Amino acid sequence: MPEMSSVVSKTPFRVTFAGGGTDLPAYYRGHGPGACVAGSINKGIYVMVCENFVPSEIRVSYRITENARQSIDEIAHSSIREAMRLLQIPSGIQVITATQMPSRGTGIGSSSSCAVGVLNALHSWRGDRVGPRQLAREAVRIEREILQEPGGIQDQYTVAYGGLNLIKVERDDTVSVQSLNVDHDALEALNRHLLLFFTGVERASSAIHAKQASGVDDHLDAYRRMRDLALETAGAIERLDYVEIGRLMDENWQLKRQLSDGVTSPTIDEWYEVAKRHGALGGKLMGAGGGGFLFFLAPPETHREIRGALGALGLREKPMRLTIDGSSIVFEE
Repeated sequence: MPEMSSVVSKTPFRVTFAGGGTDLPAYYRGHGPGACVAGSINKGIYVMVCENFVPSEIRVSYRITENARQSIDEIAHSSIREAMRLLQIPSGIQVITATQMPSRGTGIGSSSSCAVGVLNALHSWRGDRVGPRQLAREAVRIEREILQEPGGIQDQYTVAYGGLNLIKVERDDTVSVQSLNVDHDALEALNRHLLLFFTGVERASSAIHAKQASGVDDHLDAYRRMRDLALETAGAIERLDYVEIGRLMDENWQLKRQLSDGVTSPTIDEWYEVAKRHGALGGKLMGAGGGGFLFFLAPPETHREIRGALGALGLREKPMRLTIDGSSIVFEE
C-alpha cells in the first residue's frame, strides 16, 4: 500500500530562448555537444493521484476519462500508461490532469511536463522521494526510448529542475544543467521584457521533429550556430543585455525557420514581423514550429503597442513569467 492516499504535483511549462533543436539526438550524438537556454514558467500542469473507489480498475482523466478494467494496456494516454508500467503501479488508482494553458501541440513542452508531473506524483504516492535528475531521465526514457517519440531532452530537464538554465547534452547523452547567474531582482527585470502570444494554431510536433532529424546533416552549420547562440544568450541574460538577447533570439529564429518545411508559414512570418515593427527586439516560435506560442523580448514601454497590433490580428496574449520552480509536490495526505 502507498504511504499517501492522495498526491498532487505541479510541473511548469517552459520557454526556450536559443539552441532548441541541438538537443535532438540526430544532432548531438553525431556532432555534439548540443546546448540550449530554457526556463520554467509559472503556468503548468497539475497531476492528482489518488486511490480509486473501484480497487480493480484504473481511472485516468484528462480531456477524456478512461477506465481500464482488465489491464494497464487498455490506457490510451501513452505517457501515463508507461509511467505506471515503469513504476509498477497496480490497479485501484486514479490519475487526473489539469493544465493552465493551451497545451496540445503548442510548443511549451507540455507533453514532457505531463510525463515529469505524472512520474513525480506516482513516486510520491508510492512513498518515494526522487530528485529532478531522476524525474528527467525517466521522462526521457518513456518519451524517447519506450514510446519512440521524436524530440529532444531540454523539455524534461527544464521542467524537472525549474529555473533559467543552460542545458548541455554530450554525444554520450550526458546532460548538464547549469543555472544561470540571475538573482530575483534580475529575473523580475527580465520578466518585464517578455511577452507570450497564442497563435490559435495547434499542431503535431512529432512530424516536424522527424523532418528536422532527417535533415540535420544538410544543415550542420545552422545547428552549430544555434548551439553557439545558446552559449552567447546565456551570457547576455546574465548581463541583462536586452538588446543583445533580442538580437540573438532573432538570429536563432531566422536559422530555425530554414531547417525544414513546416517550421513556419507566411502567416507566422507576418505576425513575427508585425511584433518587430512595433518594438520587439527579437523572438521565436516555441517548440518545433508550425504554430503554438510566439515568444518575444521587448522593452516594457512597447508592450501595449505590440499587444494591440497582434491582438488586431487575432493573437491572444497569455501572461506568464519565468520562475525558479521545477516539478514539485503541492499537496499530499
